Amino acid sequence: MSSREPLYLIDGSAYIYRAYHAIRPLSNAAGQPTHAVYGFTTTLLRVIREKNPRYLAIAYDAKGPNFRHQIYPQYKANRPEMPADLACQIPYIKEVVSAYHITTLEQRGVEADDLIAAAARRLAGPDQPLIIVSGDKDLLQLVNDWVTLWDPMQDTLMDPAAVAKKYQVPPEHLLDYFALIGDTSDNVPGVPGVGPKTAAKLIGQFGSLDNLFANLDQISAAKLREKMVAHRDDARLARELIRLKDDLELPTNLDDYTLPPPNQEKLRQLFTELEFTRLLKSELPAEKLASDDFQLINDPARLKELIEQLAADPAVLVIDTETTSLDPMQAELVGISLTLAAGRVNGTTPAADEQAKSWEKSGSDSNLLCWYLPIAHRRADGTPAPDQLPLAEVRRALAPLLADTKRLKLGHNLKYDLQVLHRHGMPLAAPLADTMLASYLIDPSRRSHGLDVLSEELLQRRLTSFAEVTDRDRRPEAFAHVAPEAAAAYSCEDVAATRLLWDIFQPRLAELELEELFYEVEMTLLPILACMERVGIMVDAGLLNELAAEFSRELERLSEKIHQLAGTEFNINSPRQLGEVLFERLKLPHGRKTKGKTGYSTDIRELERLAAYHDLPAAIIAQRNLSKLKSTYVDKLSTLINPADGRIHTSFNQTVTATGRLSSSNPNLQNIPVRTPEGRRLRGAFIAAAGHRFLAADYSQIDLRVLAHYSADPMLLAAFQKDQDIHNRTAAEIFRVNPAMVTADMRRVAKTINFGIIYGMSAFGLAEQLHCSRKEAQVFIDRYFELYQGVRRFMGEIVEQARRDGFVRTLLKRRRQLPEIASSNKMRREFAERTAINTPIQGTAADIIKLAAIVCDRELRRGGFKAEALLQIHDELIFEVPEEELVPVGQLVKQAMENVMELAVPLRVNLKTGSNLASTE
Repeated sequence: MSSREPLYLIDGSAYIYRAYHAIRPLSNAAGQPTHAVYGFTTTLLRVIREKNPRYLAIAYDAKGPNFRHQIYPQYKANRPEMPADLACQIPYIKEVVSAYHITTLEQRGVEADDLIAAAARRLAGPDQPLIIVSGDKDLLQLVNDWVTLWDPMQDTLMDPAAVAKKYQVPPEHLLDYFALIGDTSDNVPGVPGVGPKTAAKLIGQFGSLDNLFANLDQISAAKLREKMVAHRDDARLARELIRLKDDLELPTNLDDYTLPPPNQEKLRQLFTELEFTRLLKSELPAEKLASDDFQLINDPARLKELIEQLAADPAVLVIDTETTSLDPMQAELVGISLTLAAGRVNGTTPAADEQAKSWEKSGSDSNLLCWYLPIAHRRADGTPAPDQLPLAEVRRALAPLLADTKRLKLGHNLKYDLQVLHRHGMPLAAPLADTMLASYLIDPSRRSHGLDVLSEELLQRRLTSFAEVTDRDRRPEAFAHVAPEAAAAYSCEDVAATRLLWDIFQPRLAELELEELFYEVEMTLLPILACMERVGIMVDAGLLNELAAEFSRELERLSEKIHQLAGTEFNINSPRQLGEVLFERLKLPHGRKTKGKTGYSTDIRELERLAAYHDLPAAIIAQRNLSKLKSTYVDKLSTLINPADGRIHTSFNQTVTATGRLSSSNPNLQNIPVRTPEGRRLRGAFIAAAGHRFLAADYSQIDLRVLAHYSADPMLLAAFQKDQDIHNRTAAEIFRVNPAMVTADMRRVAKTINFGIIYGMSAFGLAEQLHCSRKEAQVFIDRYFELYQGVRRFMGEIVEQARRDGFVRTLLKRRRQLPEIASSNKMRREFAERTAINTPIQGTAADIIKLAAIVCDRELRRGGFKAEALLQIHDELIFEVPEEELVPVGQLVKQAMENVMELAVPLRVNLKTGSNLASTE
């Protein structure tokens, strides 16, 4: 049988190595290296996509020595062993090839090149073109009128004319040409001193290697002739090593190379395990969720019937709101979607038969009965759409279900729905569960915990996007203009996906021992954070305006000073122009280059270093800091003040940091500078309401206290148990002075070391921070570990544990996977080791401050106080307290926070009060 369609033969082993070296090291969450698999697969897919081959095969080198080693034992002797992080990827590569149902060629004792040569000899001909997919020059000796070589990585196609043009000899003479040159990469000897030009000239003159050696007397150059005589045997040996063995047995029926459709289920399994998200999307596009059981409830009688049905079933209630804004403090309710899920009810898990009786646990789209309640959809002209449910009717029917303390309420990003429902008179009562938070606890390093991403990656289901359902309407209230039928399909997808994710996450939380952390900490904290967001913090708008004007004037003054110091005007915000001024005009000593290697860095580290040589870098730093403070905070804060209450309502995020610490956004109140005069003035714009004061409760050195607990270091334990100044204690030891002789600078150095050790700071990093030599910094670190030997022991043990388990935990069992702890890449491995040391400490500190917020809230409610928690910033809780409650609330907060968790050392809390944030520092 013959065909005009070409047979493609891929040099598999070559592309495995090329992929491994071409792509930076990657690994999945389990620590399995994946970059070679990914690179090889993308090359394979390029062949399939671009060429759409009917016939395709992949050839591999066989494991172990081949016949060339029998000829010449030193063959490839200079090549290192296959790296361990490549060897473990080979089985996955072969599984990917198998899943694509591609014919593979592999035989003991030969290489991929030999198999390709045999295939070319047996299958290629005038009526059957063959295309070799490779970048290996040795395979070019096979090129002829019906065999070509294509390298997809270089996008080059080599036919006989292209070969002759590149090497100045035709393909049939390449073997002799290569024999003269040899191949250092394979440790193949040739004739020393004979390069490509000389080899091409000799082969062109004599036609072959044998004819060349038979006529050496015709070589006029004496030295070249001598080399040929001396290395005649080397050249002939090289020819035997480079010659391709084309007499191998392999399938000769072209049908054996037919490429059938791939095994999509196997590919999905592999790409999911390897976390090839892009390939999942491009090669295995997810299907839509089945919508046969999505129902639009727009009749009061059907609403009553639905609520009765839901009330009679103890299953988990899944809920999602559709609104007019991303800001829950401004959003108006447009509709609500509901469904039920099996799972934990009132702190317990229903028996299996009860689950089956109510809502079958399902990994498929079956039995996904979901309902949508339209409330405030509008026609195009803005008037209410017909056939909707009045908000008052929905509130009256649904509020009791949402307030049921015996039923678990489930959502995705549930805090948003809680806020919206609360504002519309339907408070969502505990117990609560959030699939976004569940995803975060299970894998805090996951790139996204968004519902659409989780659905596509874990459920293989694509959700309708907001842009699709709104027809890319950019108005803030766009969803209100979506037809109720389309809104029902969209919103029901969300609750259906949430329910299916819960089927995955609920047992996983139990398996990883994360249930207590999930329910008792994160989910208990969620409504507290929602309350803090609703209360907000008051801002002095007048002071912000004054600061904006003042900072503008100061920025102008700094710009003038910078230009004066530079001796020329330039764009201060241009790194290139700043680099020219610093390194070309002022001749300051440059440091490292930028990432693009287009110039030298002018980042903050470099400017701080250069400040020792000239006044300009310090002025640039001051200008940058003030500019950022003005644009990020002063200007933006004014736009975020809610006109209804004069307060700013930040959003607290539980799923951002890998360590478990909270963050805040819109605005970010975690990073307002406190050490600069300008930063303190900005903090002064956050003010307590009339008749109230701020109470700031700050944990003292909580990270170091957690370190003392973990390390059980006797010196650390004793210092904290005796309430000694730990920084003073450390300073006395590393400077070898009496504690009474410790100066403020010595204490500052000790403080830097104490906290730096937690982050795995090296001598280099410490030297940069302290502006001292690396040698001096190393002396400080060595003396630190002489004093705190238990800390050194803990650091070694936690790294070994992480290497053994692949993860670390906090005291409350919060997990962080460390897949690169065993990486062959030194930089990535050392970063993972530092993370292993830091995470249990920072993570436990994060858990403690969360527990503190929970206990303080409970005790304030129990005591009937009017004080409200407003902010959590790092290790500090900030309350707004009526002046008459300051003393009892202060006592309550201090006692609650200091007794929230029992450690080997006491927790200590410092209390400060003031009328604005600046006065609580």
